[in-house]
Amino acid sequence: MIVTLRFIVLFIACWLCFFAVRREQRPWTLAFWGAIFYAMFAGAFLAIVLMLTVLTYFSARRPIAWIAGALVVALLYYFKVRAAVFDIGAGAPASAAVLVPLGFSYLSFELLHVVIERRRGRIKALSFPDLLAFVFFAPARVAGPIKRYPDFTAAVRGATLSAANVYAGTLRVLAGLAKKLLVADVLALTVAERPDVHSAVHAWIVLLAFTFQIYFDFSAYTDVAIGFSRMLGIALPENFRRPYLAPNIREFWNRWHITLSTWVRDYIFLPTVRGLFRTRLRSSPAVIAAMSYLVTFFAVGAWHGVTAAFLLWGLYHGALLAVYHVIRAKTPVNVAAHSLYHSRVATAFGVTVTFLLVAIGWVPFMTSWKDASTLLASLFGVGR
Repeated sequence: MIVTLRFIVLFIACWLCFFAVRREQRPWTLAFWGAIFYAMFAGAFLAIVLMLTVLTYFSARRPIAWIAGALVVALLYYFKVRAAVFDIGAGAPASAAVLVPLGFSYLSFELLHVVIERRRGRIKALSFPDLLAFVFFAPARVAGPIKRYPDFTAAVRGATLSAANVYAGTLRVLAGLAKKLLVADVLALTVAERPDVHSAVHAWIVLLAFTFQIYFDFSAYTDVAIGFSRMLGIALPENFRRPYLAPNIREFWNRWHITLSTWVRDYIFLPTVRGLFRTRLRSSPAVIAAMSYLVTFFAVGAWHGVTAAFLLWGLYHGALLAVYHVIRAKTPVNVAAHSLYHSRVATAFGVTVTFLLVAIGWVPFMTSWKDASTLLASLFGVGR
């Protein structure tokens, strides 16, 4: 977690300065303190982030926009490949984490958003201090949510000092810490048993523990980021909305990592759909949408990590969404024609099936590729 003593001291200093200066100086304040935070926790990469920020600022010109976009993607790919080679997060030493810049996956999507929206003409005036504040905003730098430049700059300009904001923000931070320390970290003790499962029941217990661990861990980071931002009077977008109660896989992705889902919808899925339509494929809109889901979630898998496990996880979710979309298009359900009882039964069935499909999909996140295949076999009693 970013909530260390150093971060808290830094945030208090930022909070005091933020409300002490004039409104037009607030972006500089956020940028300054955010750069200090970045220098403290990932100092070796501060120059890279500054370079990308400057390129993004001058991206109104087509050649620079292409250079900025290509460089962001190339660096993201490079760091992901480098992480895969050193197997970060799967037993590698903690020092290996310095191979990947702090929050670079989220930063790359935010910079690409600015470059693309400038080319589309939707960001007409780009302020350098606003862009610096957007890039270096410390609470959301580690694990999102993925911000949008117009919304964030408007929130910074309109931020007001409020006891209600400080109170609500503090409660949100405490809720995030409770999720992390009292739930996610406790569940991690069960997940640690994954190489030594002894039966199908044991395998399911471990998998379900990880399924809830990853939710509480990830949503805890979001709560902390939103809470600290709320103390500054800045509203960040929500990132989770009871995802495990989703009645189908499409609704799951409308509730899980919402800012990522909307980003890939706007910048990968919809452009892919339009591109496939322009090719005049002799396919129905449902098939084109299904193909676009596969392309989109292959990219989402690669964004998480350039390994076979992550790529297959992405294709797995892309296939689930593609199948759901085709079935839904061919057999539309008229909910109004069903009784309330049947609607509730159908919803409960959909929630259960979706939850189990999503849980099985988390297996590649849990362990090495070899152990993942063993765990999958154990879930269905194979080899036991």
